[in-house]
Amino acid sequence: MRQLLDAAACSVALVEPDGASLRFVAADGAGSQAIIDVTMPMGRGIAGWVAMAGQGIAVGDVSRDPRHARDVAEATNYVPTSILAVPLMDEEGGVLGVIEALDPQLGADDTGRALDVLGTVGDQVASIVRLAQVYDNLGAVLLRAIAQSDDEAAFGAALRELATREDDELAGLAAAFHDLASLGSDASVLARRVLEEVAAFARSRR
Repeated sequence: MRQLLDAAACSVALVEPDGASLRFVAADGAGSQAIIDVTMPMGRGIAGWVAMAGQGIAVGDVSRDPRHARDVAEATNYVPTSILAVPLMDEEGGVLGVIEALDPQLGADDTGRALDVLGTVGDQVASIVRLAQVYDNLGAVLLRAIAQSDDEAAFGAALRELATREDDELAGLAAAFHDLASLGSDASVLARRVLEEVAAFARSRR
């Protein structure tokens, strides 16, 4: 994405589970190492404003914009002149986070197109974030219980219970694994093994 916009840096910040702050989880380019794991209150900085407003923004001169958190930028040893930022949205219109491009090299008439490009990239990133959250939930909520099921019947029952949950994606995954497990003992072992791997992946992300 940084190369696409010929930007000095780019970053992704996600809304924390409490909904009160943003945490930078990925970055590339100038200041990228220093920004990782930096947390800011919702509403602070350009990223915080975008997360609160749920809309993209192009700031041509951050020194003239009171929303810019200059102290955070200075701590990374890179203070940009311009910023493009768009929200990462879920399917219900909620904000998952923000993606930013710092000092993109744009012509006078390119800002709108660049925001569209960043928005398209943001849609893909949001899909990845949502999928990761589904797998995290799958591991955190019920996979341990499934993995500890004593027999095939208990394993199937746990999957059936999960398939009735309100989360469509979570229920869909459970239904697929239930169908696989219903094919017989070998398929049940395979389904359990895959789920255990997903649980291990979810634990490793915490």
